[in-house]
Amino acid sequence: MNHNHLTIEPIGQSGGHCDCCGHESQTVWGNISSDGSMVACYFVHWTRGQPEHYPNLDFLIGSWGDDTKHDRVLVSWLYSASRSQFMIVDSQSRPAARSDLCSQALTRDQVLSNLELVEKAKAVLDAVWLGDKRIEEVKATNDA
Repeated sequence: MNHNHLTIEPIGQSGGHCDCCGHESQTVWGNISSDGSMVACYFVHWTRGQPEHYPNLDFLIGSWGDDTKHDRVLVSWLYSASRSQFMIVDSQSRPAARSDLCSQALTRDQVLSNLELVEKAKAVLDAVWLGDKRIEEVKATNDA
């Protein structure tokens, strides 16, 4: 994966309501490519106007276009607006973990023990955070 040439392709979005507070929630998703080849897909979920409900950023990283490979791993992040920081978290409870696209939902320790995967996870996070205009609302909570 060429980290310098990652591009995102926004695909879809949906709305709903938070299970714990009833406020409106939003999910956006898309694909991430490196030099024209898909390397990951992503899902960003947040509760609108509720930054204390840390937004979730989920990435399925691995091979795409070859159904014989089953190497797509789920890496999940939480974003804390009050601290302006991201944290890798266990991904087993995330909706993407139940997807047929996911080969393995990783724990925080599994991700952090693989330096190559950490670098890939950071690169795809940066690509989405800087490139998907649909998450401007999440980024704006920094200023609140």
